[in-house]
Amino acid sequence: MSTLLAFPAGWIPQVHTAIAYTAFLTALFVGWLSGLWKELCINSVARWPAEWFPSVSATIGDHAPPRAPFQILIALCATPRFLLLLVQWLVHRYPPSRYSKPPNLSSSAINSNGTAMPESGLRTRSKATTRKVENVIHEIVEPLEGALEQELGNKTLADIELFVGIARTFCCGGWVYITSRDHHDVHDLFMILYLLLTLPWMSLSTLNCPNSQVRSKRRIPFFGFLAMIPPLIWFYYQHSVARISGAYTYYSIFEWSLVLWDVAFDATAVLELRHLQIAVIDTSSPSSSDKPIANGGHTFFIARAATAPAREPNEVDWTSETPVPSSEWRQALAFASDVYWAICFWTIFTSLGLQLFYWSIWKLALAGSELALISNLSGFLLSYKTPYRFCTSKNGLLYNRICAVLFGMGFYIFPWPAARLVGVSIGTWTGWAALFGTWARLKGSAEMIAEGQTSPLSIYPKKKDQSLAVTRPSKWQQRLVTVGLGALIHLTQTFVTDAGTILSWTWSGYPIKGPTLHPFAGVVITIASLGVLHQRKELQYPLTILGTIGAITLYRYPDWVGFAGGLLLISYLQAIFPFYIRIASTFESGPTFGYALVMNIVLDVLSVVTAAYAFVPMGWIFRERTDLVLAFCMIATIAGWLATRHLDLPQGPQIPFRSRRRIKATKKYTIISSIGLSIISLGYSYSKMPTTAPVPYYPNHKIFSGGIWTVHFGLDKEGRDSQWRMMQLIKDMQVDVLGLLESDLHRFVYGNRDLTRVIAEELGYYVDLGPGPNKHTWGAALLSKYPILNSTHHLLPSPHGELAPAIHATLDIHGQEVNVMVSHNGQEEDALDRELQTTEIARLLSETKDTPTVFLGYLVTRPGDLRPWPYQILIEDGKMWDIEIEDRWRWCEYIAFRGLWRIAFGRIHESDISDTELQVGKFMLPKPGHPVHYDNNKEMYWHIGESDVPEPWHMPAMFRGNGTRGHRYVVWEGPLYYLPPERSGLQNYGKGWAIDP
Repeated sequence: MSTLLAFPAGWIPQVHTAIAYTAFLTALFVGWLSGLWKELCINSVARWPAEWFPSVSATIGDHAPPRAPFQILIALCATPRFLLLLVQWLVHRYPPSRYSKPPNLSSSAINSNGTAMPESGLRTRSKATTRKVENVIHEIVEPLEGALEQELGNKTLADIELFVGIARTFCCGGWVYITSRDHHDVHDLFMILYLLLTLPWMSLSTLNCPNSQVRSKRRIPFFGFLAMIPPLIWFYYQHSVARISGAYTYYSIFEWSLVLWDVAFDATAVLELRHLQIAVIDTSSPSSSDKPIANGGHTFFIARAATAPAREPNEVDWTSETPVPSSEWRQALAFASDVYWAICFWTIFTSLGLQLFYWSIWKLALAGSELALISNLSGFLLSYKTPYRFCTSKNGLLYNRICAVLFGMGFYIFPWPAARLVGVSIGTWTGWAALFGTWARLKGSAEMIAEGQTSPLSIYPKKKDQSLAVTRPSKWQQRLVTVGLGALIHLTQTFVTDAGTILSWTWSGYPIKGPTLHPFAGVVITIASLGVLHQRKELQYPLTILGTIGAITLYRYPDWVGFAGGLLLISYLQAIFPFYIRIASTFESGPTFGYALVMNIVLDVLSVVTAAYAFVPMGWIFRERTDLVLAFCMIATIAGWLATRHLDLPQGPQIPFRSRRRIKATKKYTIISSIGLSIISLGYSYSKMPTTAPVPYYPNHKIFSGGIWTVHFGLDKEGRDSQWRMMQLIKDMQVDVLGLLESDLHRFVYGNRDLTRVIAEELGYYVDLGPGPNKHTWGAALLSKYPILNSTHHLLPSPHGELAPAIHATLDIHGQEVNVMVSHNGQEEDALDRELQTTEIARLLSETKDTPTVFLGYLVTRPGDLRPWPYQILIEDGKMWDIEIEDRWRWCEYIAFRGLWRIAFGRIHESDISDTELQVGKFMLPKPGHPVHYDNNKEMYWHIGESDVPEPWHMPAMFRGNGTRGHRYVVWEGPLYYLPPERSGLQNYGKGWAIDP
């Protein structure tokens, strides 16, 4: 036999790439050259110049001039595409050996890079070095190669890859030859199928690639392709659903980007085919120089190139002790990449509970949500990063990373677990997130080789002469560490993921007796940042003692004492976390981290049950028992540490050189980042301190508005964060004093957020958070444009059902003391609780019956209900007046008042922000010496038109009719207005905008 034709297999992807790019670029160029550019930009929503760049479908199919050359070229591309599928399938199904010894060389003739050495070089090497190389080959390289060959011997995956590739090619033909003008739906169907098949095709092609370096390079276009999909979908939604003019142009740009990344991915196949030849053999020739792979007259085969080296030329030997050190800037970029992924992980991790709460409670799928949580958190091991992580699981290599806790926590000065960040919409952040994500992923892949990848290391020695640990952990040690790690994750997520959490635990009301969010959020971040630096063993004992004292103090004491305890606890959690991750990583990764996450989930659920016991079977066991959950977590964390504190871990020369170098760099940048983060946090928090007092909406008139709103934990009806839309409605409705209910978000299940911070900072309010998370309520908060002179927090009597919070505050409104009561009563199912709770509210209100008062609360009752229903108890025993007695359509939210002239009342639809409307009443202070008195209900509830009252009395007109953003006045066509009786002397107050009572 003789070879008639032979050419490198790498030519196939090169030809495929050249033809594919030429086809698409030719269509685009011809479309422009032929004067069809404006026609190509026309779509169902807009045309040129609003739309200024054509889509792929329009370019290749809408007009004959660009369509004809494109279809000819894309037909020529079919041959290299099918050849590429065939060749790549063979390579992946029968991967070449990554390491083999040349037949004429002994094992001693292989240097540390796996290449042959000349005899002169061998003679100059010392015998000790030669023995060292042999040991490395026999004990590290060969076992790794055997495990790798066994792992890549999965022929089924290669067969699936071939099937998906053929189906993908068929769908490609479907949408390039059936144009959008021929049959729009069929064209779109094939395009969608092609897109869906491309993702598994790229995944399988990357997974089956036998060369790790090539695999990392193939990930570049893969992740580039993935990064284009979210903005593509977003702009398609903007075009097809929102019908925004110009959105299709941006969709088209991302669509073209998908094509570029798609073809680029196939182009990377040249890297794994460069050692192959394609040959045409004449089997009738007597020559014996070439031997076919199989008998039977086959004329096509793939053979290894004769000059191919035994090892890939650029493959890195991880056992080498003298690699070329990376530059400082590369180490810094690798660190930044790790930090970015840590932030992404903690953002998702802390958001999961919030989203699962929404779907389980609002959508009644609790069991399914817990299973979803377990499956979603199974990726924890891949995302948790620590500089003390040296070990490996059985199936791959783990890389040294910086502790994610520091940087996940470091950005909680912003409300980052929520869907919208610091006032910028999702759309603005999506592009930046995709850009940073792509950069970090590519940088991470590159640094696996340049910086972080090391040989596997375990504390379990495989041979007697290879002891990396003096003591082998017992099963009980592993179990204690697993339980302790789960408890530690829960504590970290509870106390360290938001700077305001320990502040909310210790807040006790006005006058201020403890720390406030600004500037002490910066102090919290600084303590947490610096805590991770205390890694010396001798400090762990005192830190553990201080942490235990801190946990007890935080739970038992308010204000400054409790805050100091919280700082001790946070410092301890941050200091012990790296030790725990290092210990846990030396065990088998799957069981250790998997069971730790299960324990974390159990503790998360129990921490919620302490307040939500009324909704959970047997929930009364943990009713108001946060102390039990906190105590168990501390004991479990300390027990895991005590059980393994003397366990010898790999250190010094036992750690590969590359790991030691990475550890040193990581420690350095951790110190720099911690100090920098502390300085920035302190400066930022100090800069957010208010420098001016809040200004009421009518500062020159003795008028104020009071509102009540049950905001359902700041989540809208789609499960998204609603704080910024809440703020906009509050601003538009000009609410001076506002009660917010279901507002305590400093729990795992609510994402550890501060619901009042954004509103207070942006609009200018004094804030009283009400009872904290350690009081086991759903939360109540008071926002006031007027100084809060005094406030007390109450837990209303609740022998059976959920605890009901209340805030009783005294405000300085235009120089007059006015009391405000904000409360949230319990559920409908507990009649006794409702009666006792409302009786206590009425008692508190009646104690100051001579002081003007506004009640803003949540009562499970209907207007006019008699005892034991709450309505009559509140109105009669509390000496209050209902703001609108004829409003029979209310159920939960009520506004009541006394000692004030009520001048307006409105109910505003919540749109999709919450499940409960915003109610607002407007009040006027009486003249000195003119007490408020209504002779009868007719005088009190006499309605007048808006044109009959002065302008300062008016409520915003923007919510009349269809309203704005889904908000509109409900029940009535607009707000109701009331005229004080003539004896008040205020019927004309406000006309001219400069009259004081």
